[in-house]
Amino acid sequence: MTVALLLAGTAAAMVLTQHLRHDGPVASSIHWKTRPGPRYRVCFRLTRDDTVTVAVVDSGTHVVRVLAPAQPLDGSDTAHCFAWNGRDAAGNPVPAGSYRLQLSLEDADRVAVSGERIDIPATGVPS
Repeated sequence: MTVALLLAGTAAAMVLTQHLRHDGPVASSIHWKTRPGPRYRVCFRLTRDDTVTVAVVDSGTHVVRVLAPAQPLDGSDTAHCFAWNGRDAAGNPVPAGSYRLQLSLEDADRVAVSGERIDIPATGVPS
């Protein structure tokens, strides 16, 4: 009986793991662009329609600035672009370091941090 329960639990865990693996990426074509100022623009395409919070996070995945709270965005081939002035939520310039895009999808109940980053040196101009 115990063996049967362990086998059933293991099988259920494997099915869940396989389901999570097939969820796929949250976004594609993520890229940062530099504008004079310093100002930055990040663009991406979603893989599904969802209500998305768009934020910039530091290397420790701490939210530095929310660019768009709870925006309904479509998952078509439309590029979604957001501007960032290189400042934190309090309006202060961010310190030198690497920053990434974080997307929180409300409907899919997922949070993803991009692999694409922007490196900001002490001068405030990306490298």
